[in-house]
Amino acid sequence: MPNRFINCNGELLDADTPVVTASNRSLRYGDGLFETMRWERGRLTLGDFHFERLFRGMGILQMELPPGFRAANLTEQIRNLCEKNRLETARIRFNVYREDSPALFPVNNRPRFIIETAELPLLNPEPVRATLYTDEKKSTGILSNLKINNYLLYIMASRYAGQNGYDDALIQNADGRLCEATSSNLFFISGNKIVTPSLSEGCVAGVMRRQLLGLLPEWGYTVLETAIPKALMDEADEAFLTNAIHGIRPVTSIGNKKFPQVLTQEIIRQLSAFPD
Repeated sequence: MPNRFINCNGELLDADTPVVTASNRSLRYGDGLFETMRWERGRLTLGDFHFERLFRGMGILQMELPPGFRAANLTEQIRNLCEKNRLETARIRFNVYREDSPALFPVNNRPRFIIETAELPLLNPEPVRATLYTDEKKSTGILSNLKINNYLLYIMASRYAGQNGYDDALIQNADGRLCEATSSNLFFISGNKIVTPSLSEGCVAGVMRRQLLGLLPEWGYTVLETAIPKALMDEADEAFLTNAIHGIRPVTSIGNKKFPQVLTQEIIRQLSAFPD
C-alpha cells in the first residue's frame, strides 16, 4: 500500500507534500539519524531498543531532547500514522535531523523529524549470496555504531554487490577486519562458537544483534564479540545476517565459499518460537 501520509514534526501530511528546504541539514551535511522499525500487532518490535539507540545517538550528536520527544509519545505518533495509512503491519522509517541552517556550524540543536510507513517485508527472507567490498572502509569512531544519515559507504557497497551478481556485500573497518553488511550485522558460526564483530570494530549497534546476544547464551550457545579477520570467511562453518526488518538471513556463500544453514535454521526456529 502506498505511503499516502507522513508525519512531519507531529503533523500528518500528504506524502507528496514538500517538507524540506535547501537549508535542510540532513540534505546538506547528513546531520541526523534514523531508525527502521517493525510495526506489528499494534506495537513496535524491540521498540525500547530502537528508542534507546536513537536517544543515545542524539546525545552523541549533541541534539536537544525536547519534553515531548519521548518514546511513549513518539510511539503514539507512529500508531496514529499507521492508522491513517490503514496499515496493521508496517515498516517504519523514523528520521531525525537538526533544525535547518545553511551554515556548517548549527544555529541551534533542536531536532526535527519525519516518520514514514511502507509495506513490511517478511521475516527471514531468502538466503544471501554475499561478496566483500574493498573500495572503501568504515571508521571505528564515535559515530560508527549509529545509523547516521550519511549512508554513502553502504550505497556504494550495495551497488557493487548488485553489479557483480550478489545480494549483499560485507564491509571492512579501517583495519581491514570484517565489520558488517550493507544493512545488517554479521555473525559467523565457527566450531562451537557464534562470533560477531564487537562494537569497537565499527559495526552499527543493531537491535536484532542486541536481542540475539541476550538470547543465544540462554539457548546454550557460546557467543563471542570480537575482532574478525577476513580469513574467517573461508574458515567458518556458517554465516548469517541480522537486522530489525528482516530478522535473520542465512548466508549461503561469500564469494566462492559456500555455507550450509543447519545451525542457522535452528536459531531462526528458536527465535520464531520466542515470545517477543
